[in-house]
Amino acid sequence: MSKLDQAQRLAPVYREEIDGQAPSVLRRGLLAVAAALALCGPALAQAPAESFPSRPLKIVVPFGPGSGSDTAIRLVAQRLEVAFKQGVVVENRPGANGSIGATYVARSAPDGLTLLLGTTSTHGANPGLVAKLGYDPVKDFSPVGMVGTFSSFLVVHPSVPARTPAELMAYVKANPKALSFAAGNTSSLIMGEMFARRAGAEMLRVPYQSNPAGLTDVIAGRVQVMFPDISSSMAHVKAGSVRALGVVSMGGRSSQAPELPTMAELGVNDFNFVGWIGLFAPTGTPEPIVRRIADELERVVKTPEVTRRLQQLGADPLYMGPTQFDAFVRSEVERLPRLLATMGVQPQ
Repeated sequence: MSKLDQAQRLAPVYREEIDGQAPSVLRRGLLAVAAALALCGPALAQAPAESFPSRPLKIVVPFGPGSGSDTAIRLVAQRLEVAFKQGVVVENRPGANGSIGATYVARSAPDGLTLLLGTTSTHGANPGLVAKLGYDPVKDFSPVGMVGTFSSFLVVHPSVPARTPAELMAYVKANPKALSFAAGNTSSLIMGEMFARRAGAEMLRVPYQSNPAGLTDVIAGRVQVMFPDISSSMAHVKAGSVRALGVVSMGGRSSQAPELPTMAELGVNDFNFVGWIGLFAPTGTPEPIVRRIADELERVVKTPEVTRRLQQLGADPLYMGPTQFDAFVRSEVERLPRLLATMGVQPQ
């Protein structure tokens, strides 16, 4: 029990004893002690946050290394190390569409030292994808803050005879079940399913633990289509290993590929799905500590150098604080499973 709690509990007891039998001098003395404890309470309550962290932090990435989200959070972690004057270790725990890493953090000590890089997968679509989810994306986490969103490419293996999204749709429709698409995360899965349904034909979905793993098979020709984040695919697009047909974004063209039109410009309207990343702490983490991490995260994300680097990675920096991020996550947990259900995707 904290000294503030002790003071708050003891003050009524002191008053009862004083009013009943204590002399006036004792009464004044005991009331003064109780008042002093109560006044120092706010400072004592802030102490854990002010001294936080006393040990290195760990950020769990629930996907394999090399993805856009992994690269972006490693950049942020480097700046948090400077801010906290403590090491910040990034640990990859991939599997089950991010649920293995998320479950691990949900069951970790709520001391702010173990955080999760949450994404569209872990805190949006997974209730509609994973039948036996080992965590509750709302009840088991305290949102700390959003870092940003990610635009994606529509890419195909060079052997596919299509150079625009419309040509690819026509090819998929004329050759049902002939093509497969790689799904390295929730965003690429949903976009692949949306595209197939727009084309009015079926494409075989091939799941991977991360986008880089899926891209490897697209480059090899074992899978033909993918919607990878720009960060993990830009080098392959420039090298000609895969052909980019368009950009999926919430707004205009990507600063990393300004010559490539968006899906909307190419006539595929209402195809503006993007992924996002943010930090989460286990439920029960003291609010002052959550706020301390959130404040430092905001400063890092809004630093001009970090903003520029994130944009180079294909991310659009977008900070949300704990309250706003919590409301956003709750809406995602309702929206994305419903979207998946309309596509006929069932939890497995």
